[in-house]
Amino acid sequence: MPARKINVAHFIGSLQIGGAENQVVLLVNALDPSSFERHVIVMREEGGDGFRSALSGEIGYCNIGYRTRNAPAAMYRLYRYLVQHRIDVLHCHMYHAVVKGALAGSLAAVSVIVTSEHGKNPWKKWHHHAAEKYLVNRLVDKRVAVSEDIRQIRMRQDGVRPDAIMVLPNCVDSDVSIKDNRPKPHVIGTLGRLVDAKDFPNLVHAFRLLRQQGRDVQLIIAGEGGERPGLERLVSELSLGGVVSLPGVQPAQEFLSSIDIFVMSSRREGVPVALLEAMAHGLPIAATAVGGIPETLQDGVEGHLCVAGDPAALAANIARLIDDEKLRVAMGKGAREKVTSCYGAASVVDRWAQLYTDLFSAKRPQ
Repeated sequence: MPARKINVAHFIGSLQIGGAENQVVLLVNALDPSSFERHVIVMREEGGDGFRSALSGEIGYCNIGYRTRNAPAAMYRLYRYLVQHRIDVLHCHMYHAVVKGALAGSLAAVSVIVTSEHGKNPWKKWHHHAAEKYLVNRLVDKRVAVSEDIRQIRMRQDGVRPDAIMVLPNCVDSDVSIKDNRPKPHVIGTLGRLVDAKDFPNLVHAFRLLRQQGRDVQLIIAGEGGERPGLERLVSELSLGGVVSLPGVQPAQEFLSSIDIFVMSSRREGVPVALLEAMAHGLPIAATAVGGIPETLQDGVEGHLCVAGDPAALAANIARLIDDEKLRVAMGKGAREKVTSCYGAASVVDRWAQLYTDLFSAKRPQ
């Protein structure tokens, strides 16, 4: 470890508390303050001060207030913060912060620029890929994907060299209450943004099959997003209004402690933090085998996996968990053990700290 503290700043886009934002909170709060000066920079704030209030008090914080109409001024605020605070390592999260952070960090002579690749980004057009290939790839020291699936996508679509990108998974706080999976389940739950990628209509159709089979269960879909109106219409059309609820954004720990089975119906994913949190609670899990999920959850050991977009297959896997107490207990225990050993915050943060130190030491003038 270098003699002086390393100044590390995390740079992230607009705030809508979710997977990437929660990862920043966990990583920054857990970094050893005796070895690192910690900072968080956001492009703009949305949805209240929940993110900022979750950060430890001694962490530096800056909102550059980025909007298209004031882009030059906001970029100057980012550059000025990096220079004034002598940032050594700039850790950028998600595409827009990655591009802007790579440019500002390079101009500010930041020693090390690192990115976290959280998602597949299927929305990217040719100019986004061009920015990745001809700007980001040349200015960033190391890219870190949350799954091998995303690593392969970045290499294939954005021209990232194999030696320039590594895998380091999302992490989770495993110091949470553990579910007793012996009683018969009555509440099926899921947690996430109400967006197309999560394919919650597939889950609603699977749930309807369970009800038609005579299973006395309820479904709670916690989250907010643009797909809410469509989901509400579907629930009404299927006459499930009394047994399906959409309560909006819920505190993850409290929500996961209140349900019996966790389900993820996504059609695309990285390594979903909600899944890791459910595993930490020891919940029995049924999920789709997309993205980094099969890397995280072994089918038949820590949960049940099925293909995406097949409500009958998803319903069958949920039904197995409802009907088999021994299976529920074994899979809940397996999920808890897996997440504690492989995705616990302490071990993952230690790996990030070592990466920061190694990269900075290699770049620091002797």
